[in-house]
Amino acid sequence: MILGVHHASKVTTEAWHGQGAHQPSSLRGIGPLPPEAVFFGAPPSETAFGGPAGMVQAPAFAADERGRICDLIKAQVVGNARALSASAANAVADRPLDQYHHAVTDVQHARLLSKRNRILPAEAVAEIKQMSVFDYFRRAFGPCYLSDEENIGHEQICFRLVRPNCRADIGSVHRDAWFWDHLGFPVPTGVARTKMWMPACITRGTAGLLLIPGSHRYARDYRVETIDGKLAFASSGDAGRDELRGYFGGPGEPILFNYGVLHVGAVTYGELCRVSIETTVMYDTQHI
Repeated sequence: MILGVHHASKVTTEAWHGQGAHQPSSLRGIGPLPPEAVFFGAPPSETAFGGPAGMVQAPAFAADERGRICDLIKAQVVGNARALSASAANAVADRPLDQYHHAVTDVQHARLLSKRNRILPAEAVAEIKQMSVFDYFRRAFGPCYLSDEENIGHEQICFRLVRPNCRADIGSVHRDAWFWDHLGFPVPTGVARTKMWMPACITRGTAGLLLIPGSHRYARDYRVETIDGKLAFASSGDAGRDELRGYFGGPGEPILFNYGVLHVGAVTYGELCRVSIETTVMYDTQHI
């Protein structure tokens, strides 16, 4: 339920991330689970996915698959930089992807990585869909496809590139369903959604995703905010930083989570960028 729209500062984000002294506990007991277990014995539905916690770990991408995903992301970032200048493109191309922050200014970063610029092209999506994890998806969900909620004309896999010690690269705590509701993205009748997030470049223990297990099982109102020019959400209720749990998986280790789970990216500490991909798996529950 949307309560209103207003402009906010970084206070909302800081309230969830603290100043680095609070380190959320790591998630436990979420897998990897076999594909037949992702609905925990309940009839398949969007609300049943992930059981009590609302999330499961999926099998890892193979090392060469993860490396190829990093190559595809870097090619996209270099192409984005080329639209700025040849020197910007060369600066990005000359560094490893996880050292991207040494090649760009804050202004360049904002221009390079708009939402549209972070959506991989159709050819890259088609290649990634041939990788091993998608066999797991098909066994878990039956016939499935990836969302195109923004109607760009092909299935979407989006990447994120979070610079170290940079809270500006982190969003607000939210349910993914809120974006769809607020932006009016249609959900086909009889089709359910599950989110997949995978760290492609990460130093284990310094970056990850923060989630509130079980938060998909209770109602929560929210209001829409604008933080530093970006869409964000503030939710009502008693949930706070102490409820957050960290998914600090290693490179190539994906987590699947319920569309109602509250979550937010963790601030990246250390010296290297966190690079991840995310996508929404769409499936017809009548065919599982």
